[in-house]
Amino acid sequence: MAVEWTITIEGKSEFGDVCRREVRVDKSWERLFDGEIGLSIEVGKKIMTALQSAVVNQEVNAYALFRRVCPDCHMFRPVKDYTARRIRTVFGTVEVRNPRWMLCGDCHPGMVVAFAPLKEICPDRATPELMELTARLGSMMPYRQAARVLTEFLPIEPTETHATVRKRTIRIGERLDEQVAEEERRARAQADDRRQLEMELPGDRRKEFIISIDTAHVRSADPNAARNFELVVARCGRGGRGEPGGRYFVTSSTDQTAIRDRTLHALQQEGYCGFGDVTVISDGAEILKRLPRAMPRPTTHMIDWFHIAMKLQPMQQIADHMVRSRGRCQAPSNHPQGRQSREVAPVAWARRSRDPRPGATLGESEGFARRQRVLDRTAS
Repeated sequence: MAVEWTITIEGKSEFGDVCRREVRVDKSWERLFDGEIGLSIEVGKKIMTALQSAVVNQEVNAYALFRRVCPDCHMFRPVKDYTARRIRTVFGTVEVRNPRWMLCGDCHPGMVVAFAPLKEICPDRATPELMELTARLGSMMPYRQAARVLTEFLPIEPTETHATVRKRTIRIGERLDEQVAEEERRARAQADDRRQLEMELPGDRRKEFIISIDTAHVRSADPNAARNFELVVARCGRGGRGEPGGRYFVTSSTDQTAIRDRTLHALQQEGYCGFGDVTVISDGAEILKRLPRAMPRPTTHMIDWFHIAMKLQPMQQIADHMVRSRGRCQAPSNHPQGRQSREVAPVAWARRSRDPRPGATLGESEGFARRQRVLDRTAS
């Protein structure tokens, strides 16, 4: 034996119980000659399994002893029985002692009820970390492949099959749906009959909230499949320069009420309490016009710079083409035909640089209506 390692872990609970566990790892000369330097995956699994067993047993015993004390009379509750229970963790399955306590007879006369304290902290017989990791892998890759990845890199039993991964992924998804539904119900209750009562403070950007919203199409990987759906992506934050990044959310529902509820919930995380000006910036799509109509007043809807420039670019291209095609006529500089290109370019420039705030409307540009009439007469 060339090298031997001894890993010791010691834990102490508030009740004075001390737990000490040692793990020994050795390496022979033959393995060292073959270039096996450091801890391998198998050795790491062995170490983490032993350490996890010591930690889980110590924590479970401490919690069970804490729950045995009656909160009313501060006396020990009677013991119903002791059983064994297996808890699946990220670093292996641990078998622990699972006691059941009876309710205190003096504090609850006539009630013969037993409860298991371990079921309160681990109802799924698996730690929340393992449930989340399994669901995350199951959502990113096939269930069978996710099960192989878990078994390959973690000390998990072979019983963690693709069926287990599928069940846990579906269970976590259902819990997330319930959480989102509860958040939407709370946002809907707070949005009912809400009015803006903030005192008018001109130029105060702290009272302004900006919502940047857009849609995204998720296409199926199979070109022959028709399972394409649309997502609504939004960012909610405060107005003004130098403000920290806001909150983002994504929803697959295009319902007006659902989008409004998710938006209000995100704004609340940024300090929105029903007061302040709300500005919605979008590309002008019909599906996104529903949000400003459903939000509390005052709410302003604006078009973002990119789509404003897209509307002006064709007009400038038409004007440039007309100037080039009629260049031989040598029209005077004050003639509309010779002036049309110069009339459109300042509009596009003003849209990009006139106001540092995003999403100003087209009508704010000075002289835009006059230039538009000149272009209409020229095109006709």
